[in-house]
Amino acid sequence: MDIDELKERLMKKAVVFQTGGFRPTNTIGESWIGAVKWKLPDDTLPKDKDGSDMLPLASIFTGYLEFIPEPISDVKLCNVYISKNYGEHLLDLTGYFHIQTYDSIDGLEVCTWECEGMKSFPLKPELVEDDCPQWDGGMDPELEDAVIELEDSEGIDYYEDIHTKNYSTHKVGGYPAYIQAGDWDKKYEFILQISSDGKAGLNIVDGGSFYFFYSKELNKWDIQCDFY
Repeated sequence: MDIDELKERLMKKAVVFQTGGFRPTNTIGESWIGAVKWKLPDDTLPKDKDGSDMLPLASIFTGYLEFIPEPISDVKLCNVYISKNYGEHLLDLTGYFHIQTYDSIDGLEVCTWECEGMKSFPLKPELVEDDCPQWDGGMDPELEDAVIELEDSEGIDYYEDIHTKNYSTHKVGGYPAYIQAGDWDKKYEFILQISSDGKAGLNIVDGGSFYFFYSKELNKWDIQCDFY
């Protein structure tokens, strides 16, 4: 496998988001950070494992994006919630996050749930097609072996000669932009990343990110968090 073929197989599509900088429309289809703007009439704030109300972290209208990962291809909206006390449970965040998905926009109503300690902003989506994995975070083993073979035979360097870009921002699809070395249970697929955001006043521990994974087979979400 040569470098060009390796690059082509490594790169994935993703939708990355710009925080604010434009007038919000406050209409269905507009994604937000720092707030949940749309819900069904009977929806209530989810509670964490300790019985406390979670924070409305983001609303991502996946059904309106130019690209969506296959496991959630039927999902139109993901509302993302996180526990106020997530920092006390970083080794196992089970029960301290919640993703509410909607397969239809029918019946959705305007919601004004704002995230405590943050400023809410609309998100502008942009399709990219060159998201690459970190060397120690999410690369397919077959492709990792091909990189090592090229490094040994041709003296190439992954980050200088193959890696194009890894988007360390809010995004759907692509690869998790790990800060530390990372990996995940391959029953799950990486779906969504929420990152520290100075404009919105979001600091995840210390400049970190949340990475959300989904298993269609198990109908279950998982989460990771890392930081500097």
